[in-house]
Amino acid sequence: MKRYMIIICTIAVIGFGAAKDVMSLRDWQIVRHDTNRVEMCVSNYGTFGQDETGYNAGCWWPAGTDHNYIYGAGIWFGTVDMLTSDTLVTIGYGPHGGEVEFAPGLAGWPPTHPAAIIYINPENWPAPPDTLPMAPQELVSHEDSWCCFNDCDSIYHIPGDTRPIGIEVYQTVYAWDIQCVEDIIFFTYDVKNVSGSILNDCYFGVCTDCDIGNEAGVCSNDRYGGIVYREYVIDGDTIIVDNVAYQWQEVEEPGTPPWLPGTIGFDLLQTPFDLVEGMDKDGDGILDQYERDSVYYVINLPASMWDADNDGVPDWRDPSQWPQVGLSALKQFTLQLDPVTDAQRYLTMAGYNFNTGQYEPYDTIPPDPDDQRFLLASGPFDLEPDSIVTLVFAVMFADWMNIYVRPDTAIALIDKWAEDYYNMFWYLYTGIEENREFRISNCEMRILPNPVSNNGVVSFFLPAAASVSLKLYNTLGQLVETVFDGFKTAGVHESILNTGGLPQGTYFLRLEAGDFKVSRSIIILR
Repeated sequence: MKRYMIIICTIAVIGFGAAKDVMSLRDWQIVRHDTNRVEMCVSNYGTFGQDETGYNAGCWWPAGTDHNYIYGAGIWFGTVDMLTSDTLVTIGYGPHGGEVEFAPGLAGWPPTHPAAIIYINPENWPAPPDTLPMAPQELVSHEDSWCCFNDCDSIYHIPGDTRPIGIEVYQTVYAWDIQCVEDIIFFTYDVKNVSGSILNDCYFGVCTDCDIGNEAGVCSNDRYGGIVYREYVIDGDTIIVDNVAYQWQEVEEPGTPPWLPGTIGFDLLQTPFDLVEGMDKDGDGILDQYERDSVYYVINLPASMWDADNDGVPDWRDPSQWPQVGLSALKQFTLQLDPVTDAQRYLTMAGYNFNTGQYEPYDTIPPDPDDQRFLLASGPFDLEPDSIVTLVFAVMFADWMNIYVRPDTAIALIDKWAEDYYNMFWYLYTGIEENREFRISNCEMRILPNPVSNNGVVSFFLPAAASVSLKLYNTLGQLVETVFDGFKTAGVHESILNTGGLPQGTYFLRLEAGDFKVSRSIIILR
């Protein structure tokens, strides 16, 4: 059951006492997502992973325990003022002192506006479309939430250091109560330029102070690692992991009773798009200006090129298939050495060591145990007036102690599902009706990995409840195995396909659901 609390509070901002009084003017609203094993506090002012008091950790895993993993986190957005050359960064959470520079609601609204709240399914979903036309009306996951906030009022900015950029932010959070993603929560942030002028050399990222248990004083023993790109071979299957930062502990966490900490990871799933007319940034033979043009695909390309990753979503509707700016920085820092000014934060988002001025974009080597913080950012890009840019990331959790030698192995296994849900299942819930015949014929079943050497996962989507049979045949048409035979409700489902006792070769998996039938080939390797 979700818990709500709306309070007026004063945040003691370490090192920025002048900001203390204006912070007390805003209405803080915090809602807890808890439909799966991740219990995450989200707010309507840019911070997440901090509890209702504004002073304590606000992310627990598994849900219902007191095992905390985040003390506070939030988005950062930076730009360069072309008139003054000032670097401006608006932050949803500053790990040095809990600084926040956003206010609830749209630009020009008072923070107390009755619509400047968090809308969450099923309690008060959706947001009123007449007041908030940009708010989603369709559900994507089992527990969607949405809210908006802005940085347009100077009273909420740190005095003497920064000023408004002129942006609105639309925050959407997704959580699925499905086994393969029960340890993941997804965040989408859309930033709209409402300044009236172009925003140049922008960077967009997420910064977090992940505290596994108690990180105060002598208890500061968290470890940090980063992955820009790495291939893992686990149980014979190859898993590719990129744009991930993770944190873990190698000792039991004190408590009553003590507990074996898991690992937490952030995966930057989608960054701003990098589309330049006349160029082919991703080398797919399609000029950038046509990447999102369905008419161009239908007229100029064969149907075999409409879904390059075979995820069932036409590429013109699939952000994972469009050129993106990518990761500009994966930076680690500590309480003793935090970027605390706009200039330092902008340098960090651009991939520089703000302390030395050296360009060091990716911190991947684990430092000594400490009270760790990290940032993932993307840029640079320009944002035209009234244009929107999007950032998507997943927060993931996994057990690893006494299971794997290293924590990143556990994160890699969870990250595979985060990538799959972002790349495929996310869009199957959103009511895509464009070219529905194409969608139905391609998205109803997926096998990962393929080829498979041990266990595979069969994923399929049902638009309505139905009797389902899932059967494996060899090339002679002989039934090899009945994977599933029974009733399934509408939605996405997964079944484990154990190929351990089968000889190497090509097989066919057949799905029958009501009147619908589809087959997919699968290759088993030894």
